[in-house]
Amino acid sequence: MTRRRDELLDHEADGITEFDNDLPRWWLYGFYFTILFAAAYLVNYHLLPHPFMGDKTIAAEYDAEVKAAGLTNPRPLPPGGGAGVPVVVPLTDQASLEKGRAVFESQTNPCSACHRPDLGGLVGPNLTDDQWLHGCTAGEIVHDIQTGFPQRGMLPYGGGPALSDEQLRQVASYVLSKRGSHPPNPKIPDAERDKACR
Repeated sequence: MTRRRDELLDHEADGITEFDNDLPRWWLYGFYFTILFAAAYLVNYHLLPHPFMGDKTIAAEYDAEVKAAGLTNPRPLPPGGGAGVPVVVPLTDQASLEKGRAVFESQTNPCSACHRPDLGGLVGPNLTDDQWLHGCTAGEIVHDIQTGFPQRGMLPYGGGPALSDEQLRQVASYVLSKRGSHPPNPKIPDAERDKACR
């Protein structure tokens, strides 16, 4: 027995009956086309190498750019800690350290207001000693600047505008360059809270 086109089904809900009819062929063909296009796009764009990217896949191109930026894992640390802290190679050239110092002491990202211009600590902790609460690698410093510690009074980016990846790297490098500088009258570390950096 063949089903009739546009038949009224024999069930109803709250007095509403369902009228069953076939979808138009143009709609079905369009739907099938989008499925085929999505599959072809996925394979072509994400899995195959491309001439405009030097015959590399998009994943290989991404990895090359991450490596060129000095990062090996640029994904931010999830709230509460865990894996995913970016591994950042600190900069050592004087120009980059000066740019990091300029951001650290700027009026828009007032890091020095809490950590002092010599990083000896005021409201915020001393950044020149070996006793740190949140880790002391360049990647951990970048993460700490990005997320801040609002419960302790440090807003993300020090309460200023977001910094670029390069600026973050410069500030973290500048902070690391000042470790062991022994500023006068530094803030005393909290023995119950701070941990020794290695």
